[in-house]
Amino acid sequence: MTAETDPAVTRYVDPATKAADLPTLVAPLEPELTDFHEGASSIAHLNAAQQKLYQWEYERWERKDIDFKRQKKALAEFNSEIGKTIASRHLYLIENKDTPHERLTTLKKHLAPSDATRQRDLIVRHKALQIPPRGRKTEEWLRSWVEVTNMCIAADIPETTGSRAQEDFLIACRTIDPEYGTSGLRALIDLEEAGSTIPSVEDYVSKFTTYLKRTFTNATGQKKVDAALAADPDLREKINKALEKWRARRQNDGDSIVMDDGNPPIKPTAHAVRFTHRT
Repeated sequence: MTAETDPAVTRYVDPATKAADLPTLVAPLEPELTDFHEGASSIAHLNAAQQKLYQWEYERWERKDIDFKRQKKALAEFNSEIGKTIASRHLYLIENKDTPHERLTTLKKHLAPSDATRQRDLIVRHKALQIPPRGRKTEEWLRSWVEVTNMCIAADIPETTGSRAQEDFLIACRTIDPEYGTSGLRALIDLEEAGSTIPSVEDYVSKFTTYLKRTFTNATGQKKVDAALAADPDLREKINKALEKWRARRQNDGDSIVMDDGNPPIKPTAHAVRFTHRT
């Protein structure tokens, strides 16, 4: 158990507590024979009742001393751990700070943002997500929606209360795929009016991610075909001639042939043909 998890130790390091109000870890005082009989230098100088009381106090002290040493060790380890875990560029902040409380208080002052600052930062990040990126950064953008929204909800950011975050996400989706975003917004409004449970932002992100993967794969195949045909006017004729030869060889088997446009063949016996265009 460390200072972070031991309540008995945490009170000595809590940065929320002022230094003047901070308790001090003090070693328990070992009972002395003279506490029970003036001038006693050995237990033999005590009568039976005094010996019994002394023995009880001594055993009580032993338990306290064990607990004191455990807490002292935990504080020392925690103090050392602070120096090991913070970034090296911040070590100067805790220079000449000897106790865990001094170190944590200093680090909190310089590095930990206030609640208001954190809320403003989250609002800015949430607004930035409403402008989708271009190219390959879309997946990272989608992951950020889940991460930032969850942090905003935990911080009670008004922009993410109710279904506002879901609505913002679908509006942003319209920039990437207008049809998908619009239909999603209609469905969201229907759910709100019906008083039905609205999926989480994470659910919306997951579905849109799957949708993009499927549509991107199909669209890529068709775009390659269209681009190649546009670049070479004679290419379509070459393809048709090649297909005629293929059909002549396959007609006895009853098979059909289709151009690979990124979609699966409609007929189970159809052959998908790809071509390589060389300039």
